[in-house]
Amino acid sequence: MTSKTVPQIGVISDSPYQRHMLQSTLSRNGVEVLVSCEPQQFASQQETRVENVECWLVEMESEHADMMEIMQTLDEKSVPVLFGLGMAPHQQEVSFISWQRRLMSKLEDHLGAIAEIENAESLSKWVNTGVEHRWESGASQEKPGGKASVVARDVWVLAASLGGPEAVKEFIDHLPADLSFGFLYAQHVDAHFSNVLTQVLGRHAQLELRGMRPDTALMSGEIQVVPVDRQIRFSEAGVQFENSPWPGPYGPSIDQLLANLFEYYGARCHVIVFSGMGNDGALTIPEMQKAGCRIWTQSPESCAHYSMPQSVIDLGCSAFSGTPAELADALVKLDRYGQDVH
Repeated sequence: MTSKTVPQIGVISDSPYQRHMLQSTLSRNGVEVLVSCEPQQFASQQETRVENVECWLVEMESEHADMMEIMQTLDEKSVPVLFGLGMAPHQQEVSFISWQRRLMSKLEDHLGAIAEIENAESLSKWVNTGVEHRWESGASQEKPGGKASVVARDVWVLAASLGGPEAVKEFIDHLPADLSFGFLYAQHVDAHFSNVLTQVLGRHAQLELRGMRPDTALMSGEIQVVPVDRQIRFSEAGVQFENSPWPGPYGPSIDQLLANLFEYYGARCHVIVFSGMGNDGALTIPEMQKAGCRIWTQSPESCAHYSMPQSVIDLGCSAFSGTPAELADALVKLDRYGQDVH
């Protein structure tokens, strides 16, 4: 993956909770916090750190005499100073997800794109480092045939961003061919990467993994890759491609995909959130959970980037969290024996 310069941010707030939540959110989204202090501590901060800050976030609960002098100092440095983000809600409130997105959006307005997504270069490096060889040694090269597919009653979304391909590859390589579920793979990715992604991830899988085609049903034992460049909806006629792009900075929008899927499938759609930065999906998932959809997450400690699954866990929506292999095992038990995890 092309290396990016990590943005360096300073935080000033008289609220310990606000400083903690700003620092936590920024760190989980690939941003380095060089300075985090209350106004009275600003003058004592290491000068080299203050000089290297590219943008300041200021959020105060009350007025402080120190702020006038601080603002004069920051004004001389000619770097952006952002106010008015609002106090961070509790992590278990859905409004916390919106607060996080406002924060990152404001930063990107001043600093440019911050989050990274998978691209062709990252896959090339991934394959060349021997990851494919490791999977190749334990996976069958042949896919079983002769089993007729049927329209899937239940559909699982495999939602992922940065670090997702390796985790999803491990997950699907542990699945048998005769599952009754259908799958949608929604991966934040460069648009030119989708075909390569399908080829590499499906090479040793027993399930069929393919690009999505319009006016086709979601079938059992298939993993269909969600298009990056335009929205899809669902109906009795099958998958409908729309002319409009996905909302938001990255495609596909996992929140919008889940909303569109939930609109048609109701409680018969479910999601597993794998590795990724940000919190895409977390706005729609609470509504799905209330309706009885299953919400699972990759365990944060097994993720290359844990922010996406951790956002769902923080909301109290994850019914089961495990490694990709553990998630696959639980899904097989659910399909074979109706054995759910709690």
